[in-house]
Amino acid sequence: MGEYGYDPSWPDERRRLALIERIWDPATTAQLDRLGVANGWRCVDVGAGGGSIARWLRDRVGADGTVVAVDLDTRFFEGENGIEARRLDILGDDLERDAYDLVHCRLLLHHLRGKELEAVRRMVAALRPGGVLLAAEPYLGAMLSSPTPALAAIWRALVEAMPNANFLWAPALPATLESAGLTNVEATGKADVIRGGTPEADVLGLTVKAVRERIPREVDIDNGLKVLDDPATLEPGVVWYYAWGRRSA
Repeated sequence: MGEYGYDPSWPDERRRLALIERIWDPATTAQLDRLGVANGWRCVDVGAGGGSIARWLRDRVGADGTVVAVDLDTRFFEGENGIEARRLDILGDDLERDAYDLVHCRLLLHHLRGKELEAVRRMVAALRPGGVLLAAEPYLGAMLSSPTPALAAIWRALVEAMPNANFLWAPALPATLESAGLTNVEATGKADVIRGGTPEADVLGLTVKAVRERIPREVDIDNGLKVLDDPATLEPGVVWYYAWGRRSA
């Protein structure tokens, strides 16, 4: 798994990624739309996951554009028309320099504890002058403060099971983009509230199950997952940070 905390061979990983796409793609594509992604753009999606954002970009930039989707595991989007699938580690492998109008990443940087700035600098180097980088990262502070002890316990267990990840790093995202040399950096955020039994609750439950073997047995995971299945519950969810900036001419 390297720096990344989830095992791509886990049987429910595709389902987990599909739920991420279903729930959070609309907010991501809305940001991309506001940035003016258009026909003919050259784009790269770093940490492309299930490939849904790469597909959206492909449809937006058309035959005159280029979409490269990179990940440690590319099986979910390999062989798709209009998408170049590329197996790549952003901390060890370089993208083409000065090549792209857009670099996008989501749910990536918080997995690179202590190396976030290095990864962003590598992505900035891939931008052409005037190109834009958009990043989206989750903050779990509200979830860790859940008033329901069973849920607070499984969120703490998730954090402890993924020592290379920093689920409290996201507020540093805008400053990291500026430190990497981007200009005109802007940011926005969105706080989710979760009702039990919904797809939002389901994807969080799957995220805990994905690392279950690394969680100590004394942690009552099943009790917390039962709370997530209960439609009567209303709990704090992910706080999303979106930040973007441009490479100077």
